[in-house]
Amino acid sequence: MTDDRTAREGFLHELAQTSVLAEIWQHFPENMFLIRVEGPDFVVEASNAKMQQLFAQDCTGRRLHDILPWPVAEQVVAHYRDCLRQDAPLRYEEHAAFRDGDGVEKEGRWLTLLLPVHDTQGAITHLFGISQDVTELRLAREDLERYSHNLEAVVEERTQALNQANREFEEANRRLEKLASCDPLTGVGNRRHFQARAESEMERARRHGSPLSLLMFDLDGFKRINDEVGHAAGDAMLKRVTATAQATLRDADLLGRYGGDEFVVLLPDTRLADARRMAERLQARVQEQADISISVGAAGFLADDTHLEHLVQRADTELLAAKRTRAER
Repeated sequence: MTDDRTAREGFLHELAQTSVLAEIWQHFPENMFLIRVEGPDFVVEASNAKMQQLFAQDCTGRRLHDILPWPVAEQVVAHYRDCLRQDAPLRYEEHAAFRDGDGVEKEGRWLTLLLPVHDTQGAITHLFGISQDVTELRLAREDLERYSHNLEAVVEERTQALNQANREFEEANRRLEKLASCDPLTGVGNRRHFQARAESEMERARRHGSPLSLLMFDLDGFKRINDEVGHAAGDAMLKRVTATAQATLRDADLLGRYGGDEFVVLLPDTRLADARRMAERLQARVQEQADISISVGAAGFLADDTHLEHLVQRADTELLAAKRTRAER
């Protein structure tokens, strides 16, 4: 113990010779300590006021294992041995829990810098250390990490909810688009949808010089069905005729309900003669499967047809002529 006291007094005496160092040692706001290397042991040779306040006792001359719980002391000593082995400054963060000299439980984290101190022969005799208390910083970082994690979870949840809302919105738009473009009774394109598609096909035919034809047909005696049997029977008949027509037409053909019992068919890449043959096939199939006759008019696209109505009018004129002929029979 006398040797320890002498060493400490010698250390403090040397500090006193340089007033600046003494001032730093006395008032430095973090833990400063000097550890003497004694074979496998490490003994506190000096500690500043801050460190004495932390431990609530003067640790001079005491082994680390006498001050700290054994597992904690082993962790600290492992760092000291690393510094000895590397013979170079060592920086690390450590966690420690212990009871101070008053029996008060202490726990925290410290960022420590160790420096090996050599004698004149180059042997390491001491380790000088500075430990900065980073407990609050570490807790704040952990709180920030938890907050960040929770925020990420919230963002992920909100993103999934937003994606679901977008999917539902897109699905609603598709349903609205379908409602806006389809005839609710028969399921085929309505007049507005048919006109838009037909105008586009007319532009393509005009640009490429490809043939295009249009058919218009209606159900013979449909008003009588509604008047005598009822509108429900009339609606059922319209559905049967539509289903038969769709099964007869090609995939590229466009069927639309133009109004009432009037239907139109656009036949891309089809010459008028072929369109008339398709009209005959439609008449035969509808008569056979829906048990009702239809009258059909046809029109071929001409270079000076600037609007769909030009084709519709010619097809309608032919349709009315066909009806008159059928009525005269």
